Amino acid sequence: MIRTVAPRADVIGKASRVTAVLQIFAIILLCGLIYILADISARYSTLQDGIRENALWSVYQLDRETRKLHETLHVMLAVGDTSAESIKQLSTRYDILYSRMTILEEASFGGRFHIDATVSRHIAAIRDGVFGSQHDFDRLAAGGSLSAKRLGEVDMGLEAIGRSTEELLTYTNNMVSSDRADGRDAIMRLQVKSAILVGLLAVCAVFLVASLRRQLKSVRLAGLALEEVSNGFNEAFLAADAGNRAKSQFMATIGHEIRTPLNAILGTAELLELSPLPTAAASGVQTIRRSGEALLEIINEILDYAKLEHGRLEVDARPVDVEKLLRCTVDMMRDRARERGNRIHLVMPTEFSAPVIVTDPTRMRQVLLNLLSNAVKFTSGGSVTLKVSETDAAGEERLRVDVVDTGIGIDEEGLQKLFRPFSQVDLSISREYGGTGLGLTICKQIVEALGGSVGVESRPGVGSVFWFEIPRVPGAITSTTDVSASQLEDTLPALDILLVEDNLVNQQVAAGLLAHLGQKVTLAANGREGVEAVRNGRFDLVLMDMQMPVMDGIEATLMIRALGSAFAKLPIIAMTANASADDERLCHEAGMSGFEAKPMSSAQLRRIVAGAGKRLPVQLSQSPANGTDASFEVRKAEIVDAIGAEGFEEIVALFFQDATALLDQLAKARLDRDMQTADRSLHTLKGAASSIGLQDVADLSQKLRHGDISSDMFGELENTISNHRHRLAA
Repeated sequence: MIRTVAPRADVIGKASRVTAVLQIFAIILLCGLIYILADISARYSTLQDGIRENALWSVYQLDRETRKLHETLHVMLAVGDTSAESIKQLSTRYDILYSRMTILEEASFGGRFHIDATVSRHIAAIRDGVFGSQHDFDRLAAGGSLSAKRLGEVDMGLEAIGRSTEELLTYTNNMVSSDRADGRDAIMRLQVKSAILVGLLAVCAVFLVASLRRQLKSVRLAGLALEEVSNGFNEAFLAADAGNRAKSQFMATIGHEIRTPLNAILGTAELLELSPLPTAAASGVQTIRRSGEALLEIINEILDYAKLEHGRLEVDARPVDVEKLLRCTVDMMRDRARERGNRIHLVMPTEFSAPVIVTDPTRMRQVLLNLLSNAVKFTSGGSVTLKVSETDAAGEERLRVDVVDTGIGIDEEGLQKLFRPFSQVDLSISREYGGTGLGLTICKQIVEALGGSVGVESRPGVGSVFWFEIPRVPGAITSTTDVSASQLEDTLPALDILLVEDNLVNQQVAAGLLAHLGQKVTLAANGREGVEAVRNGRFDLVLMDMQMPVMDGIEATLMIRALGSAFAKLPIIAMTANASADDERLCHEAGMSGFEAKPMSSAQLRRIVAGAGKRLPVQLSQSPANGTDASFEVRKAEIVDAIGAEGFEEIVALFFQDATALLDQLAKARLDRDMQTADRSLHTLKGAASSIGLQDVADLSQKLRHGDISSDMFGELENTISNHRHRLAA
């Protein structure tokens, strides 16, 4: 490839040189045009400054009027006519001569006319003569009279003025003729210059056309060279991308293979810690658990960084209870802080102006846990404080979080290394405290993805303050209620309810809650069984799942509505884990009366039953997802209150039994690339997990439905379910 590109580089260099020459030539032409334009402008100014035709005409008019006045006065004196009419005619002639003189003095005929000495001398003589007779003619105009002697003197003065005007006229005519000749010569010279310039432009045009043709050829060759280089870069990029994909796949596979047995080790160690053990054994088990947790944290950071490196950071913004998230996060860190002899505090406003904001709770918790974990790790026998405040900087409402510790602190040089991949302040810290140096890098990427910023302030031996700010967009977590509170307190009617649900866990939870509300429940495992049950029985209410084998809820609802007018007003409520706007629209179009998102709470079912019993239309509402922060204990208490503790334990056991089968089914579907079966399995798992309060499992299942089910994500789902199994077993 190098031997091919080198000549092309020479072509590009040659094309650049030709382009430079053309630019210089264009500048020379431009200068020539500017010179010609300046010459034309100067010539125009010269012609403007010359004596024009109107100057000659004004002198001629002055001479003529002088002669007419002299002639009129001379005739009067010759015949002795001093009548009033003759005097009036004489005054009129003088007024005309006076105005001609004024025009000649005040008019602008060019600088050369007025500065000429001969012209100035003649004009001065004429002006003195004309203006010197003004008193006499004003007297005649006023009705007075002049003696014959005085009139003779005026006549002689007019004769002298006539001689001056004649000389001025002759001189002006000669001056105009001379200027005309000079102008013609200048125009001829200008024509010659223009002809030369036009010739040069013609030559230049030919030269430019030829040069541009060569330039186009050079550019074409350069384009081919660049295309070859680009193809080489593209091939290199594809090779690098393939290597990155292979690396990512390798990381995901290794992560799954390591975390699966590691989670089993951690779960077993946790179970052993809950059992009575000898002191030495308990200490060893505790060491196993701590080491396993440290190893798991390192693996998670490496895998998270691999995702960030490939631009796979996903943000799922939804309404989040800020105080609840903060308290839950701090509670998770208390045991670890206690092990290091630290006190952990939470400082926040007594009342938030925006108690619920729209952000990604999982990512925000990840940042909080990382910063708190670092603070606890680098602090011994001190305190770690999580401070939260609401700020308003530059008109933007933000939530500020400060993690303050009294640990070892960081010097100025160390601060420069923070937030860089695989970077520790120094190697001794890595050896003493462990870690990959990726945690802060991941935090920075997450905070920036959330639209915020992150920073640090620290002093060696005093402690550190790690802070971040994210936009504070107010949100709302509300529960839509269609039946008034007073109606809910009333005794519910006993209804015949058809529950169409394929998942056994969901069946038992919903049936147990409905039985607790005093309802009679009939079960159907799929849409076809539901349609047959409606056709053959009489029900007051149908609770319909959307995704089921054999026949889904949408098709089943359409068939029920098609049975006739008797079934047109039968309340059919969608119970589904698909809580999107499109799913709600599909339910509407199919003729469903309402739309409820799983998990179904006792309050939701009470409201639905009350509405159906009173024949109230059930409004489409979406139960807010509890998110990963939902309390399992709250859901447990609700179900235990309905069906008892033993019934709840049976449901949980049945869930894990079904979950194992669904995971096996999902694994096979992944290998077979059967996305339809995989989506159905995830949908079923999501609904079952929501029913017993394992909202993190439900959220992860939903996330997998809308993304690539990689080995890493599948392993995370397995690990999450396994952790819950061990925790509930303990």
